Amino acid sequence: MNSRLSIISSLICIIILSCLLVIFKVDQSKINGQANELTLELNKKKKELQQVKETQQRKFLKQARKSNNVNERMSAEQILASQELSTQANKFFGIVTTFDSQKDWLNREKKVQSLVTPNVLLNKSIFNNGLDNTGRSIIETTKSHASFKTATTQSAMTKNNQIEGIVHVVYEAWQDNHTSGIRTEVYQVKYSLLEHKFTDIQDLGMENQEADISYQK
Repeated sequence: MNSRLSIISSLICIIILSCLLVIFKVDQSKINGQANELTLELNKKKKELQQVKETQQRKFLKQARKSNNVNERMSAEQILASQELSTQANKFFGIVTTFDSQKDWLNREKKVQSLVTPNVLLNKSIFNNGLDNTGRSIIETTKSHASFKTATTQSAMTKNNQIEGIVHVVYEAWQDNHTSGIRTEVYQVKYSLLEHKFTDIQDLGMENQEADISYQK
């Protein structure tokens, strides 16, 4: 009898523990779900706040450009020019350093036409047919890929409606059978504030090279 009661008691304990475990898992899942929702909502609010700040800043700078104070006007124009250069650099290099095929490589030239003057497209260190000496696609042969991350711009003072700068372009590069790596390439650029286009872009070389990628530009 005692043995049977002991077994029954043990079974009851197991059932209770199982129920508690199920309840705990359900509660934990609910907590995780709520935490994810709060994180998404917080990120959304941060983004909205940043947009408001940027809008207010642009409004202030536009007003400052009309100021009778020469220093205030020049400062506003310099800030706006630097911002435009940074924005356009991210657009340009976002296209140039992103590709997965030979077709992507060739289409880069068409995609950036609205961002550059014609002479920039003649720069063979950036725009070329992507073929080796035998006429084969380097990208297709080596199965190379690249994905843009970000571009950080350091700009000089504006002069004659033009602004120059140094751009550090960070992108990820990899081959199908190789580990990906992060590259930072440095460019010197000239940008027309009248045409709103890059008038010259020169590749100054790699800042670092972690990936073993053999494609050529």
